[in-house]
Amino acid sequence: MEQQELLHQENSENQNAEVNSGASVEEATVITSSETSAPAEETETTAPAEETAEACEPATEAPAQEEPAAVEEPAAEAPAQEEPAMVEEPAQAEPVAEEPAQAEPVAEEPAPVEETMEQVESEYANLDLEQSVAEMERLVEEPNFNLIKTRMSVLRAKIIEFLRERKRAAEAAYAEALKNAQNATEENPDTAAEAEAPATEPDQLEVRFNNAMQKYKDSKAKFIAALEAQKVKNLEAKNQILESLKNLIETESHLKTLNDKFKELQEQWKSIGPVPQTESSTLWQNYHFYVEKFFDILRINKEMRTLDLKKNLESKVELCEKAESLLLNDSINQSFRDLQALHEQWKEIGPVPEEKKEEIWERFKAASDQINQRRKDYYDKLFAEEQNNYNAKVVLCEQAEEIVAKNTESVKDYNEVSDKLTELLNMWKTLGPAPAKLNDEIWNRFKSTLDKFFGQKKEYFQQIKDSQMQNYNQKLNLAIQAEGIADRTDWKEATNDILKLQTEWKSIGATPRKYSDQIWKRFRAACDKFFEAKANYFNNIQDIEAENLKKKEELIQKILTHEFSDDRNANMEVIKQYQNEWLEIGFVPKKEKDRIYTEYRAALDQRFAELKISASDLKNNRFRNKIDNILNNPNADRIIDKEKSFLKNKLQKLKEDIILWENNLGFFSNSKNAEIITAEFRKKIESAKEEIKDLEYKIRMMDAPKKETATDESGEAPAAETAQTEE
Repeated sequence: MEQQELLHQENSENQNAEVNSGASVEEATVITSSETSAPAEETETTAPAEETAEACEPATEAPAQEEPAAVEEPAAEAPAQEEPAMVEEPAQAEPVAEEPAQAEPVAEEPAPVEETMEQVESEYANLDLEQSVAEMERLVEEPNFNLIKTRMSVLRAKIIEFLRERKRAAEAAYAEALKNAQNATEENPDTAAEAEAPATEPDQLEVRFNNAMQKYKDSKAKFIAALEAQKVKNLEAKNQILESLKNLIETESHLKTLNDKFKELQEQWKSIGPVPQTESSTLWQNYHFYVEKFFDILRINKEMRTLDLKKNLESKVELCEKAESLLLNDSINQSFRDLQALHEQWKEIGPVPEEKKEEIWERFKAASDQINQRRKDYYDKLFAEEQNNYNAKVVLCEQAEEIVAKNTESVKDYNEVSDKLTELLNMWKTLGPAPAKLNDEIWNRFKSTLDKFFGQKKEYFQQIKDSQMQNYNQKLNLAIQAEGIADRTDWKEATNDILKLQTEWKSIGATPRKYSDQIWKRFRAACDKFFEAKANYFNNIQDIEAENLKKKEELIQKILTHEFSDDRNANMEVIKQYQNEWLEIGFVPKKEKDRIYTEYRAALDQRFAELKISASDLKNNRFRNKIDNILNNPNADRIIDKEKSFLKNKLQKLKEDIILWENNLGFFSNSKNAEIITAEFRKKIESAKEEIKDLEYKIRMMDAPKKETATDESGEAPAAETAQTEE
């Protein structure tokens, strides 16, 4: 009876030696929104002890918007719950009998022969994101999740890392774009650039990944449900074996038969899978009770048992060494997971010599405690750092909000605020992540402040740009006008016009920087061209005028000596050509101006008298020459408009004078010397009416098309000639 109690005590203690940490060999990892949205820690949560498969939750949708700059916050492994300490293995009473070579797992499915993590990682090393998702979609079609859990675990970690790297790349690109936009704005205030924020919605690969994980989770749930049903059947089968063991031990006396049948029942026991957790301990204790009783019956010699205990001790020493080597592993969570596997192996190893039992357990427990404490210290420090980061980010948010709240009314103000906000953003980048539940909230607060300011800045600089474009269009118009004046030779009037343009230019504001030099050089080139031409003209004017005088004297001689025909129209055309040639010659020395012009008019009058051309013909001829000259001038439209305005004003004045004179006729009709006075007024009225007809004719002539005007109409001396004679 004492031996039976000791056996039960050892079995109970072996069962309790399992790590009571709330974590299985493969920990369940849940993807939170912070993993796919803002830079955050990789969170690992432990699953219940009875759950051996990896419980992977589907990725959640990313938050609304990422940070604009590539604010890489180092990923860290954060536990979802406090790490419980390893349960101490109590001192066991060493049973007299030998424990079977293979220990019964506690309510666990016998582990299938599966690949190692290293093998799977090596196989999947060259897969990209899309290939990894496709492979996961293929794997989840397998109904037995135990066959794929290692591959699913590797693929899930690989895909999450892909998504994180892609997110970090988008954040880095956004930060670089924002930085470039800031620099571009500072260098070129008329250009307000804007960085485009990263996408906020999960793409097709993320959706496929989440769907595959959900399918895997559903498959796992179905598998576990089927497993639990099988456990009930296994319990019934093992209870039958226990009953058979009891009958065998109590009734069989033949040693060989007893041994053979015992081994047969033992093999049957091993072939049966796990049982419900609630029955596992009692079932295992009862099984070991009959096993120990069997070994007592066989009375195995002490040497064989001692050898078996020694082998168990060697195995546990090896596990201690492996546990101690985990302290050198840089990965906190990997060493923790490996420790869980070592504890599972520890449970499967049988008893050790009594004198070494406490020592070996304390050694193994000490290594376990150090690993657990290291993990706890790491996350305590990490949580404290995250809280400090959060507090620092709150201060940065408050500073940004205070800066943005100030009035900005000039380019300088906007650039100063931009520099300050950029400095705050750079400080933000140096900080690590805040606690996961607060990380998105504090980032959105900071980002919204920056977005508000830079939106206002963009609108402000757009207004400046629009104003500068209006200024550019005005200056472009002035440059075109200056280019039109540059070729004119009416120096006095043209000089006044171009000086007016320069004055107007100075009154116009700034233009876009990329057009500023270009439009200024164009305007200045036109001005320089005009003034250089003017300077060249007046520098050489004496030689030019002397040459012109000689040409005009020669022309007068040609007019006087020309032999005209009997064709009146042909003769008029010849005279017209001489007149045009006179006009083309240009100015003469001022002291010779009146003389040469008098000789010219005398020569024409002489030839007109010889040809019997009337005064009316002469008058029409002169006006025709004037119109022809105007039409050949590059500023013909302006000159004609000016001439028409002069004629119309004169016409209106004559009409008003006629009305006045006609009224005066009635007033003076009864006065003394009425006939003399009225005759004088009638003469004025008749003369005015004739002049009105002449003016109306000239106005109609100038309204006619150029060709018709140039060939069909005539009149007074050309305006260009008049200008020359008046100089």
